[in-house]
Amino acid sequence: MEPRNDREKRRTATLDKLAGTLEQAGFPHGIARVYAALTLAEGEGMATSELIEELGISKASVSNAMQFLVGTRLAERYRVRGSREAHYRIIEGVWGEILAKKFAAISHTRRLAEEAIEEIDSPHARRRLEDLHEAYAFFEKEFADAVQRWTERKSR
Repeated sequence: MEPRNDREKRRTATLDKLAGTLEQAGFPHGIARVYAALTLAEGEGMATSELIEELGISKASVSNAMQFLVGTRLAERYRVRGSREAHYRIIEGVWGEILAKKFAAISHTRRLAEEAIEEIDSPHARRRLEDLHEAYAFFEKEFADAVQRWTERKSR
C-alpha cells in the first residue's frame, strides 16, 4: 500500500488536469475546480467543508460554484442524515444532453452566417463569412450524426 501522501499528490494532480480541461472548455476557474473535486469524490459527493478544505477556497466560492453547477443541472444538493451541512454530488448522465444543446448552437451560427452572406456587399467580409459558414455547416452535419448515434446508444 502506498503512502497516503503519494495518493493525495496524484489525486491533486488529476484534479488539476481535469479542472484545466474544463477551463479550456469554457468553465470559469473556480467552478471547474469544484466540479473536478465532485467528480473525483470517493463517496457519493462532498460536503461544503470538504470542498473548502480540499480546494483551499472560501465558503462563498463554494456557494457561487454550486449555484452555477446546480443551476445548470450538473450537480445537485442532497441531505445527509445527522448533518446540517450542505452536501453536493454530480448528476450523472447529463453530458450527452449538454453537448447536444451546444451542437444545436452550431446550426444557429451557420444560419446567421448564411443570412449575413446574403446581406453583405464587401467581398472581404463575404469571404470571411463563407469560411465561417463552411466550417459550421461541416460540423453541424458531423455533430448531428454523432448526436443521433449517442441517442441510439443511450436508448439501448
